[in-house]
Amino acid sequence: MNDQLGRSPFSPPERPLEYWLSSELARVSPENARSRLREIAGARGTYMGAWAAGIGTGAELILLGVFLGLLLGALAPALALGLLGAALVVLCSVFYVRVRDRLPNTSRAIIHRGPGSLRQALSFLGFIVITFIVVFAFTAKPTTWEDPSRLLTLAVVLAFVIGLIVAAIVVPATIMGRARESLRRKTQRDARFRSLLEQDLATWHDPAGNASYGPL
Repeated sequence: MNDQLGRSPFSPPERPLEYWLSSELARVSPENARSRLREIAGARGTYMGAWAAGIGTGAELILLGVFLGLLLGALAPALALGLLGAALVVLCSVFYVRVRDRLPNTSRAIIHRGPGSLRQALSFLGFIVITFIVVFAFTAKPTTWEDPSRLLTLAVVLAFVIGLIVAAIVVPATIMGRARESLRRKTQRDARFRSLLEQDLATWHDPAGNASYGPL
């Protein structure tokens, strides 16, 4: 039985993988053109970004635990938040490596409502920081500016908020924004991953239309 393109599922693909991975082909192709490679890159980048956010959040919890332990002079908060953060880092690292080295399931609907690039993420971060500072400036009592301990607390809170936004938004957005180039580099450097893509190329056909395998 032949697929929708008139090609037997057991026949070799009309074009090699290297053709579809070409950066020159990607440059001359419309940015929003649909292809199998772009679907793989997008899904892979989204999954990697999500697990990277978990890693960063875990690291933030560890730092927060250390700070609270030093501030309160107690070991309990450092241990509680540190263990939780370390567990989150380890778990998310395992899944990050897993999705990085495998072809993603592109049949699942992946919903992402945050920034999709580093530029968008930095704009969002700047907006949050400016809003935080403006709100504090208009609501803080005059004596607050004369109290070093309160200013230190403000600086720590702001640093934690910035770190959390970087971990949960900026890092994933950067990974997703560079998902196509990341897939190209992975294919060039990892022979096992390349073989997975070549197997996919040999058997894949578009179930909903006539989209091509590339460009990337």
